[in-house]
Amino acid sequence: MRKTIYLFRHGQTDWNLLRRMQGHSDIPLNDEGKKQAQGLQSFFHENPVEIMASSDLCRAQQTAQIANENLNAPTFSSKNFREVFLGDIEGLTQDEICEKHGMDNWLKWTSHEVKHFEFTYANGESAVDAIERFKSGLQDFCEGTDFSVAGLCTHGLMLKRFLHSLRPDLQEALPIPNCVVYKIDWSPEAGFQFSPESIY
Repeated sequence: MRKTIYLFRHGQTDWNLLRRMQGHSDIPLNDEGKKQAQGLQSFFHENPVEIMASSDLCRAQQTAQIANENLNAPTFSSKNFREVFLGDIEGLTQDEICEKHGMDNWLKWTSHEVKHFEFTYANGESAVDAIERFKSGLQDFCEGTDFSVAGLCTHGLMLKRFLHSLRPDLQEALPIPNCVVYKIDWSPEAGFQFSPESIY
C-alpha cells in the first residue's frame, strides 16, 4: 500500500533567531513560531492527514499540535524523529562554533553532500547515524500504523539530511525554513521516494 507523508519543520524558537544549535535541547516555540505553525492549518485543511506525528521535543510537538488544531487527527511522537544530536557544539552559536572549530569543519557539518555524511563534531551524531535512526523510525511508523496520508513534524538539519539521502543527485541544498513542507511517498516495494519541490 502506497503512503504519503508530509514532512515539515517546526516553527521558530528563540535559539533559531540567535543561530544557536539546538540539537536535543528542548527549546519551545516563540510567538513567531506559533504564528508560523498556525499558518500550517490552511495547508492541512487543503491536504488533510489521518495522523499527525512529530519528534518528541516540545518545539516539534507544539508545531504539530497547532497545525492539527482544526483536523484533530490522532497524534504520535517518537524520539527517532528528533534533531541530529550535536555533541560538543550543542548550545553554541554558529559564530562560536566557527571560531572554535574552524569554517572548514562548519562547511562539512552543514553540507548536503553525501561525501561529508561521516563527519561530526566530538560526541555528536553523524549524518549517517542520524539518517539511519530517522529512516528506521519512519519505516516502523509506515509499516506499523494504518494510514494513507500522515503529517510529520521534525527538525531542520534532520529534514535536510534525510531528504538529500533520498536524492543524492541534487546539486543544490534544499531550503529548510521554519514550517516548510516536503512530500514523500513510501511503499513496501519502492521504499521512500521524494521529488524535491517544497509545497508550502
